[in-house]
Amino acid sequence: MEYQFYTTDVFTDQVFGGAPILVFPAAEGLDDNTMLSLTREMRHLEAVFVFPPSNSETQGKLRVFGPLGERSYSIHTTVAAAHVLASTGAIPLTETHTPLIFEHNQGVVSVHVTQTPDSPLFTQVSVSSKPVIDHYVPSETELANILSLQMNDLENKKFSPMMVATERRYLIVPLRSFDAVRKARLNFKAWNQSSGPSSMVEEILLFSRETEQISANFHVRLIGPDIADHDDPAVGGVIPAFSAFLCAHEHIRKGTYIFAIERGCADVRQSILHVEMDNKGEQTLTVRTGGNATISVEGKAKISS
Repeated sequence: MEYQFYTTDVFTDQVFGGAPILVFPAAEGLDDNTMLSLTREMRHLEAVFVFPPSNSETQGKLRVFGPLGERSYSIHTTVAAAHVLASTGAIPLTETHTPLIFEHNQGVVSVHVTQTPDSPLFTQVSVSSKPVIDHYVPSETELANILSLQMNDLENKKFSPMMVATERRYLIVPLRSFDAVRKARLNFKAWNQSSGPSSMVEEILLFSRETEQISANFHVRLIGPDIADHDDPAVGGVIPAFSAFLCAHEHIRKGTYIFAIERGCADVRQSILHVEMDNKGEQTLTVRTGGNATISVEGKAKISS
């Protein structure tokens, strides 16, 4: 059988920008081994396979695979799937704002697709979480060593480092400049000697208020024991934790905030994520993350029986 596929660049309006996600919009008939093999064969870090919905209230079931096996759903893979389904007409857009619901391996996720005559598709994913904040973090000296930076590269006036747990556990570290975020490298020896591993931190999110794009409010980058120095992973999954980090600071008052996050450099697959967070001072934090996407490659995969 033949299966249509699309490589979709998310959180960008530039072909070959943003985060590339492989999308199979009609994956019925594919088994786990075949989906894993396709992801590996086509050399994608993430591929999303769309299956028919199990009920009339949802628009499809999403399954996400990486080279090592099935993964949990993510914001960027959901944006990719919704963009392909909407732009190819598989899901009709009957209004300016079209609400969608997708099933995934952890439940359901709400999506809104916006289209106007003067603008491209804009997809927004809504996520509610109950973040856990931990203020006990390595000292500034330890952090500088862990990140292979100087002490004066750390930001300690407006924001403070914190550990935040949502679906994953992150150490979030503010830095003074864009250059500091880009030059940081994980020092494995310093990391292993710190409290980070014992705190079950999986990744470190670095950010600065200095950005390349004037439209962005923060520049961010993920590093960690399982991330190569030259990698700049997608950051959709860390947005709820980063939003909780912001809300944990006293100068962030209650209310709805809108801001833009920049990942990557302008000349290498840069992403711009548009975020709305509702800081109500409650246990549950709702965050809406959205952006543009574009299809860069399409084709058919022939699966031999």
